[in-house]
Amino acid sequence: MGSCAAQTFTNITPDKFAALQQKAALSSINITGNSGQASQQGITISWQFDPTAQTLMIQCLDHPFFAPCGTINGKIHDLIDEIG
Repeated sequence: MGSCAAQTFTNITPDKFAALQQKAALSSINITGNSGQASQQGITISWQFDPTAQTLMIQCLDHPFFAPCGTINGKIHDLIDEIG
């Protein structure tokens, strides 16, 4: 259906990014490397992690009609909150 607004998170240490990778893997989403794209169940996300600046940008690039941007971005935000 199209892309959603990008979300940028600060104070994401390498340890927090590693925790995010582990949580994503539990949902069969492989976040490998500091940048890339992954798809699962019709949702495609991209990410860019800067370990020096401790920032993480995540954007949903594509999603099915029954999963609106508000829901997807809310889930991403909740996941970041879970890792601290």
